[in-house]
Amino acid sequence: MGERTKRYYPAFLDLTGRSVVVLGSGPSVERKARQLVRYGADVTVVGPDPSEELVEAESDGHIIVEAREYVRGDLAGAALVVCASAEPEVQRAVFEEALLVGALVTVADNPKLSSFIVPGMVHREPLQIAVSTGGVAPQLAKRLRKQLSEQFGAAWGPYAELVAQVRAIGMERLEGPAQLEKLLDAVFESDTLDRVTAGEILAAEDVYEAFAPEPEPEPEPGPAAESEPEPAAEAGVEPEPEPAAEPEPAHGE
Repeated sequence: MGERTKRYYPAFLDLTGRSVVVLGSGPSVERKARQLVRYGADVTVVGPDPSEELVEAESDGHIIVEAREYVRGDLAGAALVVCASAEPEVQRAVFEEALLVGALVTVADNPKLSSFIVPGMVHREPLQIAVSTGGVAPQLAKRLRKQLSEQFGAAWGPYAELVAQVRAIGMERLEGPAQLEKLLDAVFESDTLDRVTAGEILAAEDVYEAFAPEPEPEPEPGPAAESEPEPAAEAGVEPEPEPAAEPEPAHGE
């Protein structure tokens, strides 16, 4: 039996305004840095040989570039660290400092020195699909990502955005989650996705009007309980007097 595989908890992080440090040089570093900027992070790249594109991105104010090797202290204040260095000593030092400052860290091709891993992603904003094997079979994850990319084509982006808008309208106008679920189920079961795929631009208001469920009827009040009428006395007949209650025996009898 091999060593027990780590089990990673899948999550999507809000990096808006958070400090992220990317360490290393090469095309992968530039790609990762640009991805992180797109998600709102404040990105610093530390590497001895930054690309011209990274330097241009720094001049645009999107990325800070430090053209040098990593030194201890570079991770101060970082929420997340991406290490693309292939040097084992650098990887170990980065991992240890990240733990010290409380930052999440991923080290390229080294799950043992990573507190998180980056999954394979299919981007169809606002829809995002992530796939991972926990770092043990990255080729399989890559193959699955390709299949998912083909299955969920470009139309899924505007379709997901349309569904989000219809849902927002339903949340304002419908009563309760059951009605909202009926609305969205009707949209999902319709030809809306096919129409978006064909290039048709649909207004969320029109889609809502087409599939909004009828309001639930209010329950009718039940019949009021009728009290039994007192029996009418027969004409000319005096009602018999009630027998007198026997006196309770006195204590001691």
